[in-house]
Amino acid sequence: IGWRNYKFVAKKELEKVPILGKAIMCAKNVCVDRSDRRSQIQTLKAGMNWLKEGVHLTTFPEGTRSRSGKLMKFQGGAFKMAHKMKAPVVPLSIVASGKIMPSHWMFPFRPGRNVCKVVVHDPIESEDKTEEELAQAVREAIISGLPEDQRP
Repeated sequence: IGWRNYKFVAKKELEKVPILGKAIMCAKNVCVDRSDRRSQIQTLKAGMNWLKEGVHLTTFPEGTRSRSGKLMKFQGGAFKMAHKMKAPVVPLSIVASGKIMPSHWMFPFRPGRNVCKVVVHDPIESEDKTEEELAQAVREAIISGLPEDQRP
């Protein structure tokens, strides 16, 4: 894949974080102002353009960190982009991230080795599904990789 072949969709507030914000902007990642409808539409268009160019998008469909550690409701933007561009989605289950980086912390406060893990699931094709079916299939895959205490 390589570092040039993917982009993150991040909240605009992260641009203000020292070092991280500069890295987000230099890498030309896609930032969304969640309070501005126009920004949300521009984010969809930018994301679809990257997908059209063969760039992979990393999105976090919940839209924010979970305070309880449980999987939350998904927002539709990531699935709208994938569905419109007929792009497959590779679900990732992130296990125990709250133990190394609680939602109210900016940076990890302990190493993640032997605590956290990422489960990579099989790709889910979007061509034969509606946006809702795609979102549900991705959600089910993610849930299957989570321990009981992180499931909704």
